[in-house]
Amino acid sequence: MFKLFFATPDKKVVTDADLEEITLPAFAGELHILPGHAPLMTTLDAGILRFKLKTGESQKMAISWGYCQISSDGVTVLAETAVSGQEIDIKSIEQHLKKNENLLLNETLDDNEWQKAQHEISRLRAELELLSERSH
Repeated sequence: MFKLFFATPDKKVVTDADLEEITLPAFAGELHILPGHAPLMTTLDAGILRFKLKTGESQKMAISWGYCQISSDGVTVLAETAVSGQEIDIKSIEQHLKKNENLLLNETLDDNEWQKAQHEISRLRAELELLSERSH
């Protein structure tokens, strides 16, 4: 049996569901996982996570960074954030994106502040990408 457990610090997105396939935005590139995949542990980058359950239900979610463990039993995804297209407010995203881009262009930031702004920009762009996929 190939199971999916997918959670953030705020919510359990999917628990113990029979998984058909999953595509993850891994740090080194996109990973497409099917049953029988070799065991693997990887970090995740901001991007679109797609999965299809045995029931035929497919979902896409924008995630920020996180971790993924693939074992013979299934896939465990722990992400900092995960939002569906229905949860996204485009005006809010555009405002936050502009604010963070302006921070990088116009402010003197220490390394920690720079990384935080870059991370936020990546997360917001993933959410915009999810919305653009949904409209096609």
